[in-house]
Amino acid sequence: MRNMLQISASGDQTIRIWNSTSRQCIAVLTGHSHYVMSVQFHPKEDLIFSASMDQVVRVWDISGLRKTSPNSGRPGGSNPGGPGNFEAFDTFSTIKHVLEGHDRGVHFAMFHPTLPLITSGGDDRVIKIWRMNESKAWEVDSCCSHFNNVSSALFHPKHKLIVLCGEGKTVRVWDLAKRTAI
Repeated sequence: MRNMLQISASGDQTIRIWNSTSRQCIAVLTGHSHYVMSVQFHPKEDLIFSASMDQVVRVWDISGLRKTSPNSGRPGGSNPGGPGNFEAFDTFSTIKHVLEGHDRGVHFAMFHPTLPLITSGGDDRVIKIWRMNESKAWEVDSCCSHFNNVSSALFHPKHKLIVLCGEGKTVRVWDLAKRTAI
């Protein structure tokens, strides 16, 4: 289902989920109290992360966002609209975790590709590393290696590294194992 969905963050404090085939908005997630700066699908689970200038990262459970069809209860589960028909949805989504700890607006949140880790950063010049399980999320560590706001970061897919990009025209690499900037 997710390969037919797109997601957007907005200054109107909402997150919108779109059907990429029909180009229709199928869900609007509300809960932030300031601009939503970034949003991302989890690589494997029905989760979304959002980062906002309200100093919070939210983890949304979108498993309730399931395709429904008038024919889905019939034998064979036929869908006359075909595989791209996402016009009727149960738009149930919940906030699973609220990650608080930044002192200023958060510009991004990023999932680790394979581990239950999240990184976030923003105007407080701090990168926070969070661990998440089914019932809770908590801060594991933070690094203060930038002199300006942190714009984005990426987990390295094969090594225990985070690559950070700052507004001061700098890129830094953080070693997760040693908890130091390289």
